[in-house]
Amino acid sequence: MIAIISDIHGNYDALSAVLEEAEALRADRFICLGDLVGYGPEPVRCVDEVRGRCELTLCGNHDFALIYGANNFSPLAQDTLERHRSDMMPRPGDPVAYEERRQRWEFIKGLPYRHVRRDRLFVHAAPRNPIMEYLRKVDVILGMDEKVSENLRQVDWLCFIGHTHQPGIITRSMEFLSPDDVHGVYQPRPHEKAIINVGSVGQPRDGDWRACFVTVEEDATVRYHRVAYDLEAASRKLAAAGTDEAMAERLRRGR
Repeated sequence: MIAIISDIHGNYDALSAVLEEAEALRADRFICLGDLVGYGPEPVRCVDEVRGRCELTLCGNHDFALIYGANNFSPLAQDTLERHRSDMMPRPGDPVAYEERRQRWEFIKGLPYRHVRRDRLFVHAAPRNPIMEYLRKVDVILGMDEKVSENLRQVDWLCFIGHTHQPGIITRSMEFLSPDDVHGVYQPRPHEKAIINVGSVGQPRDGDWRACFVTVEEDATVRYHRVAYDLEAASRKLAAAGTDEAMAERLRRGR
């Protein structure tokens, strides 16, 4: 069983709860679809945990911005990324701390943008633009068939994404299926393409504050999981890090 996580965003309380739940479910492999940093108060702990636990980690837009600059981000996102960059960038001085930072920095800098495993594609955002493009429920509702179709054309069978923080499945028949629509379990049909958003560990935005991830079984059955964690502890850490109170409120509302 593979556990697929995404969009941790420095929320170690959520990440540790998800990893504990995945282990209880007997997941024996972990894949991360990116955005380890940004927003949350503990980016270093999250990067180190993912680095040690996941067999594959991809680059998200916040990870990319940490290294190359946060252009076209909201002021709040820019502020936290600048803080995370200061926490993580290698600087001359203590040789031990420098080497730890250098290795962590090089890990993030070297994250791949996409990964193909047989007939399954893994990206952070979308097949045709692995870092930045948003594929949302609204694209289906508004009938943006060409956008969806062009992305599906780059998929052999299944594609796993994050980025929007909103879990759900986009099908070849131009439907968007929420986890509730499928009662938390999606059984892909052979040769029927689908783009599966695994949701967000650290910043859910579907109205449910609990951390979200999926497990994928040997027969490709996808199961969605929601995990409660110590939300107030995470909120206190945000305040201690000097993050705007609005971010803690977003965590509580799942928006």
